[in-house]
Amino acid sequence: MNRSGRSGGRMSGPSAAATPQFDPWILWVTFRRNWLWAVPVGLVLASLAAFGVFKNFVPTYRASHLLEANSQWVVFKDVIPVIEDIAATEKPLFFNSIILDPVLADPALRKAPSLSDPEKAEVNLRENLKVASGGNRRHLLVSYEDSDGVAAAMVCNAVVDSYLRQRDAFDQARMVKVERGLEPEIQRWQQEVEQRHHRVQKLSESLVGFAPDQKVAALENESNLSLMSELRSRISALRVQIGIADASRASAGSADEPEFVPPAEEALVPEVLVERHTPTEDEILNAIRQDSKVAEATSRIAHYKAMLLELEDSGVYRLQREYYEEQQGKRDEWIGKLDSLKAEARERAVAVLNERADAEYERQKIAAKARVEALKEGFEAQRESRVEAARAEWQRGLQKRYADERKEYEGLVTQLNVLQKQYDEERSRLEQFGGATADLQLAIDEKQIAMDVLGKLKIRAAAIRTEKQQGGSVQTLAPATPPRIPLESVPTKKLIAVSGGAFMIPFLIGLLWELRVQRLTDSAAVDRSQSLAPVVGEIAQLPVGARNGKGRRVFEESVDALRANLFLSLETKHTRSIAVVSSMSGEGKSSVASQLALSIAKATDQTVLLVDADLRYPDQHEIFGLEMGPGLSGVLANEATLDQAIDKSLGSLLHVLPAGRLDRSPHRLISESSMRDFVDRALDKYSFVVIDTAPVLSASESLAVASSVDSTLLCVMRDVSRMENVNRSMRRLEASGAAVAGTVFSGVTAGQYAYRYGSYHYAIAGEADA
Repeated sequence: MNRSGRSGGRMSGPSAAATPQFDPWILWVTFRRNWLWAVPVGLVLASLAAFGVFKNFVPTYRASHLLEANSQWVVFKDVIPVIEDIAATEKPLFFNSIILDPVLADPALRKAPSLSDPEKAEVNLRENLKVASGGNRRHLLVSYEDSDGVAAAMVCNAVVDSYLRQRDAFDQARMVKVERGLEPEIQRWQQEVEQRHHRVQKLSESLVGFAPDQKVAALENESNLSLMSELRSRISALRVQIGIADASRASAGSADEPEFVPPAEEALVPEVLVERHTPTEDEILNAIRQDSKVAEATSRIAHYKAMLLELEDSGVYRLQREYYEEQQGKRDEWIGKLDSLKAEARERAVAVLNERADAEYERQKIAAKARVEALKEGFEAQRESRVEAARAEWQRGLQKRYADERKEYEGLVTQLNVLQKQYDEERSRLEQFGGATADLQLAIDEKQIAMDVLGKLKIRAAAIRTEKQQGGSVQTLAPATPPRIPLESVPTKKLIAVSGGAFMIPFLIGLLWELRVQRLTDSAAVDRSQSLAPVVGEIAQLPVGARNGKGRRVFEESVDALRANLFLSLETKHTRSIAVVSSMSGEGKSSVASQLALSIAKATDQTVLLVDADLRYPDQHEIFGLEMGPGLSGVLANEATLDQAIDKSLGSLLHVLPAGRLDRSPHRLISESSMRDFVDRALDKYSFVVIDTAPVLSASESLAVASSVDSTLLCVMRDVSRMENVNRSMRRLEASGAAVAGTVFSGVTAGQYAYRYGSYHYAIAGEADA
């Protein structure tokens, strides 16, 4: 017997496993294997989720308040600064504590559903408040969402009112500071005008016959006068601007600077309303019914009524008239007592229920007080951080504003210095030609400059006082009104998301299970594994139907490719005996064994013996439609010879040895020594022996078969075999000394096989494609 083809190692393959990756095919596997139960379960979960969403759905209403940047003026334009982009500059102010705290402190607004919980009121207020552009840079849209439309409009208007009050206070305080800052400048220039007027008078007196209102002959040059007048006018305008800027800068660091107002302390204290419970009529009637005396009277009345009814039904009341009337009197007597007992019981019940209500009211007041104190401490602890954050934000805005104003101020000073230099040069030139008369004319000019500056400062102060009355820089265009239609009547998006998620839960469970069991979905997973033998062949699915000619050709080609890989490999080219095993049943080993035996017989033109060693659940006799006969079990039990047990009805290329009928434990029949002897006898008569075995994990006698042949093929089925089971089978085969030639990956679709390896079939004369 030649067993030189037996190999103690695996066939060449990847030496290192690649990093496992997620295979999208497992999604289809999960759906295909679980849809039968996952779809109805998913529909039930989706229905329950949709019902829960509908049950807990509360419509939300949005109320909106439209604001506009005020660009009107009374007389003087550009005196009051106009907000150019209201959405960009005013939006942060709405979420500042100085705006929101007065809203939270209003007891009427705390009745809104979103503000009823003191612990979540501020969070809900900030989340439900939306501030966005109203369509252009001058309009601002403030909106608020709540489950009550009326409450949404009230809160929205309250927030806007708080903002407008704070904005008006800022604007008024700023204008007052500028106006106050102009007063020192006006006084300074009044003194300057008086000083220059005295100088003009002195120079006039020193010149005999010169009148201050007459022109000097030496200064009749019209071009020089025109230049001096232009310079004087520009210097005057710049000094007015610088004076106003100085007034603003002087008021910037004053004690009443309005840039930051800390939140009011009382706004941090939430209000918890406690109401005393008033006993209801049902509670009073229930207490009356439970009163012992009322219960006794009711029981007596029922007793006498039942007795009278029994006497009337039996007709005895005619014979015992006096006794019947006596019982009637007792019944009526208890009925009369019942009314008085109920009145007394009502007084006692009302007193007891009121006493309980008072006790519960006191308990709730104590609990509410404790809760308020706890909330107050929590708000107080957060107050410092909120105040500091608001202060820092406001300071950053002030610093930017001061930096812009300082830059503008420096530009004005630079322009003034240039013009003053030109004016001084022109003045020096006039003094050289005009002498004392030129000094007088220049003194008159300087006096005129001072008067111009003083006049413009007074006009500016008057303009500020006038424009202060025109209102704030922001005004209401359309207040919020209670909305009639909610944002959504049906929560469609939430329904789709929740129902879809609930529907996918069973499929997710199925996916997790598939990931856990690690079914083999591709032959590459076998090649990546270091513990499995490399794939020596992929077997296409056996086609269903006689007309599927292309699928049958692909199937036969895949079997022939397996046979070629097996017998052309250096390690297995001399193999004569082959065992086909699998981890579990249903993994295609019987089909592979039968088709491999046929392929070997056709390729070598020699007789091949196919042995069915699965004594528990044999298949080969059904595949070929043969009688069972004594089979392998009869040969191993010495009840029949090998020639008697072999079925040769299929022709000269393939002989089949069925499993036979099992009448004892397969472990008593199949052992390593008995199988070695059987294989040796079979190889004496046949060139090749292919043995179909029982599953390795459920029938350990297959290990004895695998250890007795030249090569063993481990079958795995696509989307069926589990990696853990295949690994366990591989370890058992190696431990038993079996020479595992490789892994056969079956169950590949004809299309996938053709895509992977191509379709290059041959044509036989007289055969037409199906």
